[in-house]
Amino acid sequence: MDNQVQVVEPAVSEIEHLRILIADDNDSDRLILQTIVRKEGHTVYTAKDGQEAIDIFREQSPDIVLLDALMPNVDGFEAARTIKQLAGDNLVPIIFLTSLRDATSLADCLAAGGLDFLSKPYNRIILQAKIKAFASMRRLHETVQKQRDEISLHNDRLIHEQEVAKQVFDNIAHPGCIDAPNIKYLLSPMAVFNGDLVLASRKPSGGMFVFLGDFTGHGLPAAIGAMPVSEIFYGMAQKGFSLQDILREINKKLKRILPVGVFCCASMVDLSFRKHSAE
Repeated sequence: MDNQVQVVEPAVSEIEHLRILIADDNDSDRLILQTIVRKEGHTVYTAKDGQEAIDIFREQSPDIVLLDALMPNVDGFEAARTIKQLAGDNLVPIIFLTSLRDATSLADCLAAGGLDFLSKPYNRIILQAKIKAFASMRRLHETVQKQRDEISLHNDRLIHEQEVAKQVFDNIAHPGCIDAPNIKYLLSPMAVFNGDLVLASRKPSGGMFVFLGDFTGHGLPAAIGAMPVSEIFYGMAQKGFSLQDILREINKKLKRILPVGVFCCASMVDLSFRKHSAE
């Protein structure tokens, strides 16, 4: 029986077609770059000076810019600064085309917004490698931007949900006497709606109950016990139940409804103005 060998050809990765702006006042250099870039399958826009490069960028929004440093009308440095401003949050790599060799001039290219530079005469292999590298950088930047926008949208939804939950809690919660002139408090929550509680209620027999509670965690998970605690506290306080009875009922309720790992640390004070005492 003959052995059969199956030959599997490697898959060819799909080429990313980019829109590339080439700005160079030298006709021959511009033509050389245009030919190299087009052979890679990219769309090319050409400009003869910095102002024309700015105008084309504003109209076409290319993906990568190859920019000569020294050009008439508007030089490459000024054009780069304007293009970066027009690009906003989008990453548009600018590669400076220059015959300059001194460190100061090359540093000026980077300071103006360039991410790299290509020395004259141009090397086709190096140019192709730089374009591919910056294309990958653009894709990564776009992915990060997309994730940032998704996180921002998720955060907006979460804040809206917390605001709705807080509004519902404020509408159904008993106001008590938390705003009484003899009570001063400060709540500085990490979230719109959370598990921090300050409750106060006058007793039928005189005096006042004050409850200070803090649920574990932050946000909605920490606030799930706030409503039953508030309901029990105000309901039993107005009916004249003792401090011990109220705390016992709150503990019983929370033990039944809260998931494992969520609990409330609390302090409750029984103030007697007639006896000038606090329990």
